[in-house]
Amino acid sequence: MSVLFETTALVLAWRPYREHDRSYSAFTREHGKIEFVARGGQKPLAKLTPHLETVAEVRLLLVDGRQYFTVAGVDRSRGFQSVYSSLTKTTLVQNAFALVDMGTRTHEVDEELYPFLLRWVEFVELLPDITAERAGYLLASFALKFLSHLGYHPELNHCLMCRVAIREGNYRWHALKGGVVCQSCFEKDAEQWFSARLIDDTTLKLLRFAITQDFPEQLRPHLSGQTLSTFHETIESLIIAHFPVIPAVSMREACKHL
Repeated sequence: MSVLFETTALVLAWRPYREHDRSYSAFTREHGKIEFVARGGQKPLAKLTPHLETVAEVRLLLVDGRQYFTVAGVDRSRGFQSVYSSLTKTTLVQNAFALVDMGTRTHEVDEELYPFLLRWVEFVELLPDITAERAGYLLASFALKFLSHLGYHPELNHCLMCRVAIREGNYRWHALKGGVVCQSCFEKDAEQWFSARLIDDTTLKLLRFAITQDFPEQLRPHLSGQTLSTFHETIESLIIAHFPVIPAVSMREACKHL
């Protein structure tokens, strides 16, 4: 027997489903990530589709059927007009949400992730005009914080091996092991750490700043070309090492033409 229930959600992504329907994934306060089907969602005059495709906090009425959830009603609780009226802001939210969709499993309740996502949307909503470089940095900072939330918090202060505090210019980055290793430990066991690569002190400081400071503070750092490039490469190597699915487009590339 089908059961009706309501939940508050942020829609993460949608995909075509069968000939005329659409499948959506959304993150909710009460149930974590859920997936549901919108009947006739592919049709031009679908009534619910507009409410599910603009950035908003929505109240969903869902039918819990035998095989999947089906949406029966949508009520927009809170809209973010400046987000979906700006290409830069839409790009930031959609790419961040796509990352969340790839990195989470359905029906795993996470009481801290929903407010984290809401803070991100609220931050993006109030953003002033920014450059493509800043947008790429913000998206990468989001990814780093999200990875940390999932349990992939990189060690950026102490050697992964000997646990001694890292000294400037005397360490390497290892994505798979999730952090930095001092040069001494690297040389002692070069076979174990063979894939560790050099990163500079400025990049390490930027990584520490990005992971510890709130979203509004991410507008402060000066971004030089080389440091920003290494910053992106470091975070993307962490995603490749630990994510179940590798994003088709890099965070920097997603913001390149804004």
